[in-house]
Amino acid sequence: MQDEVLRFNLIIIKHYSENSQTAIMLKEKYLHQLLEDLYEKDGLNVYDHGASVFTTEHVIFNSTKSWADQLVRDKLAVYSDAEHTTMRLTNFGKYWMMNGGYESFLMDCESIKDHHKQNDGHKVKEDSQQHIALQKEKEELVAARLKLTHFRLVGFWLTLVISCLGFFLSLFNLYMLLKVNK
Repeated sequence: MQDEVLRFNLIIIKHYSENSQTAIMLKEKYLHQLLEDLYEKDGLNVYDHGASVFTTEHVIFNSTKSWADQLVRDKLAVYSDAEHTTMRLTNFGKYWMMNGGYESFLMDCESIKDHHKQNDGHKVKEDSQQHIALQKEKEELVAARLKLTHFRLVGFWLTLVISCLGFFLSLFNLYMLLKVNK
């Protein structure tokens, strides 16, 4: 099986520079093979593994480290040393190896991303509708506060005017009483 994968990889390597789609296939196949080897062994040196798989193409060998970093970004593997050369499989990676490997991980993640994009699009619409509703509610609250403040000011001045009228009427009443008594 290992020889078949190597032959397949060598065929893809020949077409590597011609087609970027082929380069993506090469990356996915390599990551799948790397996951399988990590599953079989406890720890694996990325450079040694890359050298054993890609002996002919220097450019592709250089990109194997970045491809291995992809497994770490996807949380399928972790580096077990400080130099970031030796990898080991995480429980998440073991789960995906039991369920079909890297290709099935990619297919499932794509369906999850599509599902999230659909939900995010719907969520964005809901969020924008909620935001618009909140803005309208805030504007209504500000208008109500302004109206209540206006009524308070009108009530204050009306009370002051009535109190002053009452005071002047009481003074007028005193004046009338004093004038009548004279």
